[in-house]
Amino acid sequence: MSKKLLFITTRLFWPTDSGRKVSLYYYCKGLHDKYEYDIYIYSFLEHGQTENLLKDKPDFIKEVRLASSVDKVSKVKNLLFRSIFTLSWPLQCSLFYSKKNHDMIAGYANQINPDVVIVDMVRLAPYYDALKDLNCKKIIDMDDMLSKRYTRQIGGNTKTSIAGQYGTGMSGFLNSIIRLSFIKNSILRFESKLMEKAEIKYGQMYDSVVFVSQKECDELNSKIGYKSVAVPMGVYRDAFVTCRYQPVEGNELCFVGNMAVAANADTLQMIVSEILPNIKSNYKLTVIGKCPEQLKEQYKSNPKISFTGRVDSIYENARNASLFLAPIAYGSGIKTKILEAMAMQLPVITNSVGAEGIDLNDEEHFVIEDDYKVIAEKVDYYLSHKEEARVLAESGQKAVFAQYEWNEIWKKFEYILQ
Repeated sequence: MSKKLLFITTRLFWPTDSGRKVSLYYYCKGLHDKYEYDIYIYSFLEHGQTENLLKDKPDFIKEVRLASSVDKVSKVKNLLFRSIFTLSWPLQCSLFYSKKNHDMIAGYANQINPDVVIVDMVRLAPYYDALKDLNCKKIIDMDDMLSKRYTRQIGGNTKTSIAGQYGTGMSGFLNSIIRLSFIKNSILRFESKLMEKAEIKYGQMYDSVVFVSQKECDELNSKIGYKSVAVPMGVYRDAFVTCRYQPVEGNELCFVGNMAVAANADTLQMIVSEILPNIKSNYKLTVIGKCPEQLKEQYKSNPKISFTGRVDSIYENARNASLFLAPIAYGSGIKTKILEAMAMQLPVITNSVGAEGIDLNDEEHFVIEDDYKVIAEKVDYYLSHKEEARVLAESGQKAVFAQYEWNEIWKKFEYILQ
């Protein structure tokens, strides 16, 4: 009899157009290919996704069930009585929970009778109650430490909505309200405290916890005992092995990210306002990835910045770049864009936030620098020293293939599937 694994996810993870979708995709692929699990998915839909995506279901997924949309009444009740009055759930848990989904998950799990259940992120953690009577391993994939991410975000001077992609489904008035600095910072402080409490609570409740970063595993393990395991982000070597550093004239810098995500939009603003003005070389910056029209409008007066929008192949749009410029404004965990850029054999300049969780060497595999002016100096240096940039890019690609190839990363699952 085949082994069965139920993965309860916050979104359908194909096409792989974000870091989180990449990790979910390859986690499931590895659990099927290497560990021979039949993979069953119970998934919510993120804003903009429809059931039409089911026709593109990856071959390694046996079956997909879609969650019921959480109705407004449930959201309001949860926010009032689970988050605001009792402080028992983070706000995002309240937005994702409904009794209907609880019952649907319980029924689906009883039908499948899985050997393992993995729950995607803390926002779905309260559905543990639908699984508690199952005789199986229950794992929560926290991805990264969101409480830390929100704390780092507090006090930023950018006007990006903290609602992220959910903001596209909100009224313009509400979006404008939560963009106000004092409102945004108050929400972030509130959610950060609730999330920190929830990370400990659900870390103790579930059998195992998954993070992408060993550093964050160690932080949670210091509070709850050894239950967390790092399953880092990876790269699929076959997809990048032919990539070569091949800059063209014009000194193109590139940055990759879904600009509907606050961290990416704020990072771009940081790059444009703090770093680009200090670069002495001629250059152009290409921003690769989905981008709201209002953000493009914000930068349209700058002739040195261009946007590709969503692309099918990042490499085809980045292959001629001289540098991958990716200092990150805030965040936690491992940044997919950094690993993939190195796998594409692009020389990477990032900062300590971007390098966090990546066990590679500064100035040997990539460049790590936090001072904005020094970052600009590094850009100027590598734009004028292409051979040194090539050596950095080749060393980075070799190191990523050795330490972050998915076939090696998948071995980490052995520690939580036992």
